[in-house]
Amino acid sequence: MNSDLANKNKLIELLRFESSATEKGKFTAFKEYVARMKNGQKEIYYAAGDQREAIERNPNLEYFRKYGVEVLFLTDPVDVFVVPSIPEYDQKPLKSIDKADIEVTEEPPAGISKENVPYAFLGTFKEVLADKVEDVIASKRLVDSPVTLVVWKKGLDVRTERMMKMLSKKYPGSRKIMEVNLAHPLIKNLAELHQKNIHDPILKQCILQLYEGAVLLEGSLTDPTEFVSRMAEIMEKATQA
Repeated sequence: MNSDLANKNKLIELLRFESSATEKGKFTAFKEYVARMKNGQKEIYYAAGDQREAIERNPNLEYFRKYGVEVLFLTDPVDVFVVPSIPEYDQKPLKSIDKADIEVTEEPPAGISKENVPYAFLGTFKEVLADKVEDVIASKRLVDSPVTLVVWKKGLDVRTERMMKMLSKKYPGSRKIMEVNLAHPLIKNLAELHQKNIHDPILKQCILQLYEGAVLLEGSLTDPTEFVSRMAEIMEKATQA
């Protein structure tokens, strides 16, 4: 389709995808998606993955699942090349849910503020992950997960980047942005620990573990040795009498 510009609009109507609103094995078209869009929804959302089950485990899907906003599932390898080349459909931009600039209306939960979760706390995340992520910010999209990784507006989603690395070993990839769910119990516990002792070694271990866990979920953790070893250390400390 990318090479047949004369018939591009006609070919777009033939595209079919599974989505969060369809059963497994059932497919939908852009036209049908648009007909089901929520009032006030301005964008068509999609997520890429090797299979439907992997996409459904993506933490970035939590907000959309909670509010019933449909997301197209791109599971065919060719999808990651075709869909990003379509800027919009029916005057509605196509947007990957893995992008940092997703517009969400959810406000931070009650009780979460600058005062009781100091920005210095997220600053410690940035210090620990300085060579691994581009930035660390408070998340408005997460519901159940403590953290997630997203990409800048012009960055490539995880699966597309993986494809690019397969095509060229010299492709550098891009550093992600970590979003932190300030309402998550684990994050609250870490914030309290941070307030008591910013130099507690368990704090750094947990931050690294959260980061590598997020990388593992997106399927990009190439060497799990340190992840497993660190997990054992944290569990050992947590179970000490």
